[in-house]
Amino acid sequence: MEVHKKCSNKKHSEINAVSYCCECNLYLCNKCVNIHIEYLESHHIDNIDKNNQEIFTGFCQELNHRNELKFYCKNHNKLCCAACLCKIKGNGIGQHFDCDVCLIKEIIEEKKNKLSENIKYLEESSKNIDESINKLKEIYEKINKSKEEIKLKISNIFTKIRNIINEREDHLLEELNKIYDNSYFKEDMIKKGEKIPYKIKTLLEKGKLLNNEWNDDYQLIKKINDCLDIENNIKNIFEINENIEKCKTKKLNIKFLPENEQNLELIENIKKFGEIFNEENYEIKFKFKPGNNYNISNNGLKASKTSNNGFNCVIIGDKEIPKDRISKWKIKINKNKNPSFGIDILIGIGPSIIKGNNPQNECWCILSGTESKVGLRIKGKALEYNNHNEQLKEGDIIEVIVDRKLGNLSFALNGTNFGIACSTIPKDDILYPTIVLYEQGQNVEIV
Repeated sequence: MEVHKKCSNKKHSEINAVSYCCECNLYLCNKCVNIHIEYLESHHIDNIDKNNQEIFTGFCQELNHRNELKFYCKNHNKLCCAACLCKIKGNGIGQHFDCDVCLIKEIIEEKKNKLSENIKYLEESSKNIDESINKLKEIYEKINKSKEEIKLKISNIFTKIRNIINEREDHLLEELNKIYDNSYFKEDMIKKGEKIPYKIKTLLEKGKLLNNEWNDDYQLIKKINDCLDIENNIKNIFEINENIEKCKTKKLNIKFLPENEQNLELIENIKKFGEIFNEENYEIKFKFKPGNNYNISNNGLKASKTSNNGFNCVIIGDKEIPKDRISKWKIKINKNKNPSFGIDILIGIGPSIIKGNNPQNECWCILSGTESKVGLRIKGKALEYNNHNEQLKEGDIIEVIVDRKLGNLSFALNGTNFGIACSTIPKDDILYPTIVLYEQGQNVEIV
């Protein structure tokens, strides 16, 4: 909501100001500005920009200061007044008492030079500012679309979970009803039983009357029907008595497990279900173990082994792998050689320093060679991992995916993900991207 400055003239206090007089420190409406210019021609009148209601008055805008701005704070790159420099702090004063402060006139030359630089920058920026803003809009729309897609995904997953939980609840309640109905008697038996005392009394009287009139053939069919009615009701009495005896002897041992929801593992899993994480590209360059024979490009993205003298060429990333998110990087094989002893390239993660002569024993990695093909090594232990049928060849791209929060490590070859290779990566250890070249002439590149 825009807040418009009002005219300083009390008679026009409800009218929006359109100008400001720097000498008088007054806001002026259209009526006042004409009079002001007529009688005070030498005064400087600044028009108020409709898009920016704030105007420079030359006075400090801090609460209760209203002093003229005469100083410049180098620490905060800000103009300030005498109250701002007060040694006493509190009540809105003393914000700059321990800063590097000078008089305004002392920074005139510095600001002149800076102004020339800024003008040049603005001239360059004005050429493509519209394009930059459009790009910013595109980025925002893309980010917002991504956010809405993730929100929809979360909503769909939890809706599905709720539906499954509700269905499971209905199933268990229905199953419980069936067990009780089959094991004991139903509620309608109670309702029938409540009518039995009256029926017994009525049937007893009817039975005695029938017994006295039995030899009389009059309405014989009715008498037979009454006898059947008495027999059926006696059967109901027997059924009630049987159910009573059955309930007396049968133990009520139906339970629902788990009995204590505090110990329910499912509840704890649900509380931790789902995770929002920021998956960022992990940009690295190479650094090398001292004493290796290698070449490295100027930008640090390409490396090659130049000699077979001495230790294997151990290449380590220049930055630690972050512990709070998923990190990914890709290694392209530019040149490869047939291995002389079964292994040609190692790609994975490891410590900052490889101490021994067998890097595979200190790393979580995949090895390429005539013996191992694309094999997996977890600190020296060989494991099955979707073994590829060829050694890494020129043009192949290996992607390394590390989730430090979950301790997972995965690899992908030319876009095909092999799945989780290891789920026990130490979450607190300091680890780096690691590459080992075993043969002279091999060349790899970060892409």
